[in-house]
Amino acid sequence: MRVAGLISGGKDSCFNLLKCVAEDHNVVALANLHPPIDNNGELDSYMYQTAGHEMIGCVAQALGLPLHRRALQGTSLNIAEGYKGPHAGDEVEDLFELIKGVKEEHKIEAVAVGAVLSDYQRVRVEDVCSRLGLNCLSYLWSRDQAQLLEEILACQIDAVLVKVASIGLDPKLHLNQSLSTMKDHLSKLNKDYGVHVCGEGGEYETLTLDCPLYNSKIVIDECETVIHADSDIAPVGYLKVKKYHLEPKPAEFTSLSWADRVKQLPMATSETFTAEFLSRATHSPPLKYVRPETTNLVSEWPEKYKTFVVETENEVFCSLQAEKTGDLVSDTKGLMDRLQEVLAAHSCGFPNLSYVLLYISDMSQFVNINAVYTTYFGINPPPRICVEAALPSTSLFHAQVLCHKDPTLKKTRHVQSISHWAPSCIGPYSQASHVGSNVFVSGQIPFVPGAMKAVPTGFPGQCQLALEHALTVGEVMGVTSEHITSAHCYVYNEEDVAHALSSSYVRSTIPSKAETLCVVVPRLPRDVSAEWHVNFNLEGVVPHTIATGDDDLKKVCTEVGSKMHQSNLYFVFYSAGSIDVNQLIAGIKEVNSNHLFVPIPVIKVVSEVEHLTKKYQVACVQVPGYGYGL
Repeated sequence: MRVAGLISGGKDSCFNLLKCVAEDHNVVALANLHPPIDNNGELDSYMYQTAGHEMIGCVAQALGLPLHRRALQGTSLNIAEGYKGPHAGDEVEDLFELIKGVKEEHKIEAVAVGAVLSDYQRVRVEDVCSRLGLNCLSYLWSRDQAQLLEEILACQIDAVLVKVASIGLDPKLHLNQSLSTMKDHLSKLNKDYGVHVCGEGGEYETLTLDCPLYNSKIVIDECETVIHADSDIAPVGYLKVKKYHLEPKPAEFTSLSWADRVKQLPMATSETFTAEFLSRATHSPPLKYVRPETTNLVSEWPEKYKTFVVETENEVFCSLQAEKTGDLVSDTKGLMDRLQEVLAAHSCGFPNLSYVLLYISDMSQFVNINAVYTTYFGINPPPRICVEAALPSTSLFHAQVLCHKDPTLKKTRHVQSISHWAPSCIGPYSQASHVGSNVFVSGQIPFVPGAMKAVPTGFPGQCQLALEHALTVGEVMGVTSEHITSAHCYVYNEEDVAHALSSSYVRSTIPSKAETLCVVVPRLPRDVSAEWHVNFNLEGVVPHTIATGDDDLKKVCTEVGSKMHQSNLYFVFYSAGSIDVNQLIAGIKEVNSNHLFVPIPVIKVVSEVEHLTKKYQVACVQVPGYGYGL
């Protein structure tokens, strides 16, 4: 992609440019926001580093790239956790105007930002990028700081401290000191006081004097230490550069392309991520997606199943179907409007959504459906699981949603930036939401995060990587594999079911008490071979589940009906094989008159491998949250 680097001149923004080059992106321009002309000092900002801003032009010269600058006019008006612009007078809008101009001139497709831990900064850059139709490249995001500092130094980033504001850092002693010289001292401060070794708590800021992308090295000839706030504990001061010069590098170096300069550097990339993963995963040749031979397994749903709502004291569960009328946009909008009305009738709205299950009749229509779906959500949309299902021919897609009536109890993780942490959101959904003791994770597919492409291996490896991503996302929400209470693996190849349920990695990762299912569907997003839907509960409460298979439909109905004894709970209901929905429901209601659950038709659904060959298969899974964990 054509990329503009959002730079401060510090180590992180410059190192992220190296990462972009290593990922085969084309960095074509630089962008920077600076203090107003009448401001002679260092500006306090929630969003931007301005220490050393007078050196940005020199950095651009060293890189040999066009620089676009804009004076900061706004302030930190909206300091909420999330940000959805525009907000007049906010400093984020200065960034919007800056990047807008860069996009118009250079036809960029992405913006590179060196955020490591700052959700505040990342969220706001992502908002600007989203509004301008750009990707956000943040390859340092969520990295371990000690490892990152080692990597920065190993990759020949020569940076000096230009601002300090922390216990153990003295402006008179430590300004203009190189990062390599300060490394051991920073490690000691981390051990003694919890100081962030990469300065992510605002402890210090840097200026990059040299890096492999520079054609010339920056040399400071004269500088001045300015004390901004004197203190015996944590004095604040910054470096003001008065004179400097550029020292050209040898022609044999500058004649090398950027790609050649970085390819031997010891840094984490998508290539190293893939190599490391394949070295420990079961590897087999990747297979091209072949659509399973299947027809719509349900000819029509009874009318009363097309919209169904269950309400408890704290929650609302809604299931509804989008009918085909010939206009996909209108059909999708019609369902979303209807969902909005249904939720409003129960004093809820889209901000209340804990998660969404989306079953599409034709995955090739995913992009078009997504375009309409997107318009209904602002910041922090709910996690989403999306697969193709063998829906009735009259159905466009089927949605099942869970709402908690108090939206203030929900915490969401929504990372849109491309990084090496976990796959970025490829649609209007968050990676996870935390409501009460439940953590709901979006469907995870086996993408190499930094490249946003499927890992080049067969089903065993793809199955493992998708599950690893679910654990990575869960970790930032405060849960581990021990807290897994339900795990559904969606596949399109029936031959993969046994591995999905019984591989050594799956068995060692998912607790034996957790409810595990493998669901065979016609197609998955991006034609991957596996998608995991994993839910966690901090109290370890496992949902009530019924999964059975038999060659006799009546026996299946009897077993399911007799086990559905908690009428105040709601179940996601899968039916597989040549099951007549009306006959199935009638059979269950003979045993349990309270049954009124929507069957989602799939190709196979099994919890035990021995059920794989059974003619009739049914699984009913309690929706997390109902009756437990909240």
